[in-house]
Amino acid sequence: MIPVLYAHGAGAGPEDAPLPALRRLLGPGYAITAPDLGPPDPAEWTARLHKALRALPDRAVLIGHSLGGSHLLRCAAELSLELQLRGIVTLAAPFWGAEDWQNDGFALPVYAEQALATFPVRLFHGSEDTDVPPAHMQELSHALPRARHYLLPGQDHGFAGDLSPVTMAIAEL
Repeated sequence: MIPVLYAHGAGAGPEDAPLPALRRLLGPGYAITAPDLGPPDPAEWTARLHKALRALPDRAVLIGHSLGGSHLLRCAAELSLELQLRGIVTLAAPFWGAEDWQNDGFALPVYAEQALATFPVRLFHGSEDTDVPPAHMQELSHALPRARHYLLPGQDHGFAGDLSPVTMAIAEL
């Protein structure tokens, strides 16, 4: 059984849009936990994610949608020396530092590239995302040059379409 920690997006809860489809597609070989992070607050989300990450068994997969994805990257970087991860997958993660996206509490730390270098990172974004424009994936790709990035045609922010490329990337981790 592969442990998975799923972090929801802002304004959503633990069962936000992509999670039911991911549960179905990944199947019974994955044990997915999805903590309720509450309303978006950098300090609260950091405390809750740090606690959840420290409780994970080794070789877990981290999956985060939107703000959950960008904050998982931040928290994994902060705790990188304590974690043994199978990999990190983000869906429509914003890049904090892009124009009109300023919040130091959610931004990647300056050492993120080095801290996350030992973990496979997969960045997914929908080509039709109007909530978090696809340019954010490019910004994250520059900040994390070892990450693989995938632009999914026709997908919007909720990833309601075909998630098979995402589940294939998770299975490869």
